[in-house]
Amino acid sequence: MKTHHINTPFIVTKDISNSNGFLLPHALYDKIKTVAAYPVKEFYLQEIPQIGDFKFKMYKNAFVNDKLTIQAQLVKQNKEGYLVNITVTKEKSTTNHQERICSALFDFPVEKTYSTNRTAC
Repeated sequence: MKTHHINTPFIVTKDISNSNGFLLPHALYDKIKTVAAYPVKEFYLQEIPQIGDFKFKMYKNAFVNDKLTIQAQLVKQNKEGYLVNITVTKEKSTTNHQERICSALFDFPVEKTYSTNRTAC
């Protein structure tokens, strides 16, 4: 299986934060849901189907002007579907390390293929 790994930058703005400057979880979820589709796009002829199942966990808060990195990686591919792992990190200001903000796991179902039997008359 070819490795499908995507890094996408993301900056927290006032539009997607509350009055205290905290990133709204639903705004982050919407963004990572979009990014999760990137590693599996080539497997679908039509639109990517709705996510079958997902897990989403927030570990820390992000604030206005934080620069986040959304990492999406295809971790499993089989006849039932594709699993994409998401990790969102931000750089710690005091060190050169990354701090994990949230993680998620998305399950995309395999595209249904329909075959027709044709006979000559």
